[in-house]
Amino acid sequence: MDGSSPNHRLDLRARTIARWLSWLGIIPFIALALVNAFTGFEWTQTPLVVYAMLILAFMAGAHWIALINGNRSSPNAGFELIATNVLVLGAWPAIAMPTAWASLWLGLLFCFHLALDTPWRVQAGPAWYRHMRVGLSLVVITTLILGGLIGLGLTFKPS
Repeated sequence: MDGSSPNHRLDLRARTIARWLSWLGIIPFIALALVNAFTGFEWTQTPLVVYAMLILAFMAGAHWIALINGNRSSPNAGFELIATNVLVLGAWPAIAMPTAWASLWLGLLFCFHLALDTPWRVQAGPAWYRHMRVGLSLVVITTLILGGLIGLGLTFKPS
């Protein structure tokens, strides 16, 4: 689908805003991971975990809306609705985890969400969003895993 069906039409201005907001939403992930990687400032880990939890909940909600509004048909819609709730509830323990482990845990949950959402395989929704979604997810997963590994001692600073 090229996004031209009535259910997937979004005027060019709204599409541009959606793209900008989506990519701007990546900045906290990248900035916090890079600041932590090159400065060792531990204060960056907690905001990274909290922001990741918020975005995971947002993405689960977007998945729900697509299924409920019929913008995306799925023979497994019931399972997907339950699975998105499980992902969000599964993120909750990250609050009590050491931040490095929480970051790794959330990176794993984002992997599961991406596998559940399968924007590259399910031909529902506009193509521009599906492609953007995969790129955004890969950046989020990478920064969370990188943030977790840095918290566990991986360093990029010369000794």
